[in-house]
Amino acid sequence: MHSISIDELVLPVTAGEQTAAGAAFRAAHEHGERIGVERYGPGLASLTLEERLAAWQSSDAEQHRKRVVRDGERIIASSSIWLPMLESTEVGDHGVAAEASLAPETRRALIEALVDDAERVAAEHGRTTLMGGSPAAASGAVMASTGFGGADPDEPEAAALIARGYELEQVYRMSVADLRGLERGERPLDARWADASARAAADGYETIAWSGPAPAEHRPAMRALHEAMSVDAPVGGLALEAEVWSDERLAEFERQKTAGGRTMRTVVARDRASGELAGFTSLFVGSGDVASQHDTIVTRAHRGHGLGMLLKLANLVELRRHHPTHPRVRTMNAEENRHMLAVNEATGFVPVAYEGIWQRKVAR
Repeated sequence: MHSISIDELVLPVTAGEQTAAGAAFRAAHEHGERIGVERYGPGLASLTLEERLAAWQSSDAEQHRKRVVRDGERIIASSSIWLPMLESTEVGDHGVAAEASLAPETRRALIEALVDDAERVAAEHGRTTLMGGSPAAASGAVMASTGFGGADPDEPEAAALIARGYELEQVYRMSVADLRGLERGERPLDARWADASARAAADGYETIAWSGPAPAEHRPAMRALHEAMSVDAPVGGLALEAEVWSDERLAEFERQKTAGGRTMRTVVARDRASGELAGFTSLFVGSGDVASQHDTIVTRAHRGHGLGMLLKLANLVELRRHHPTHPRVRTMNAEENRHMLAVNEATGFVPVAYEGIWQRKVAR
């Protein structure tokens, strides 16, 4: 193919902006929609223009760079480069995508060029630990260092990373639950929720739910839970540091996650005796019919009471009550996180796709 030109995507102020930046963003959005269907199927990764513009913004915690390859006015390949700014500041994380409709040799060349470009951008920011992503599977010829999940070394994105010395550290599973199916099962959602609530109540726990930012009385506890999530969630051999959450960081997270018209729903489990928040789970509800499950954690001191299942079921009940047009929920979990996967499977989530996370460290 001809020489590959990779350009920086400059985000417009608004999604409908009638400028060159606005037109380029909308072309990138259409490319993102095509990639989402190729990787996950219709609807599971779909966003509105406003939601995607919000998702691509940088924050104080993380700088995001978007790089694109054009064929005329159409964008056919792209990369995202994430640069952590508060912790893990030696890390440069990237993901590339080239449309499946391209000729195989063209697609491979674009992926290789985008990986090289992403590494160059990361190096310009002094990043010496590089992370990349690729499609993966429950098993494969190349196994993750965790021993759970693998990848096909001939898959173009994986092949480009292997050729540059990356090692597969983790595999994440995307799973989807359909509330309509849960209602038709032998044990409907309400019955399972009642059982989980009764068990939690007997052990001294209750749930509290809210929409939008955390209420003032719960903000210190929510900051602590986010910090616990950064160290308790499995990361394999990835070079990620524990996070520190200030109230400003929590507020920025809430603003960014609800920008573009999305709603954030949170359920916490509280120990009635102490008033301590034992865990939380959150959902983001936007366009389409699919809500996105975000973090779920139960702190170590409160495990063994079925609170993970309680939280998952509680948020599904909240979703059905407040957002009946969103019967499906997607979530991502590390394949080695067998406990949470077991909770998901028992809740009604089924696997639909896998993503690999690769890493290599650059000699100084």
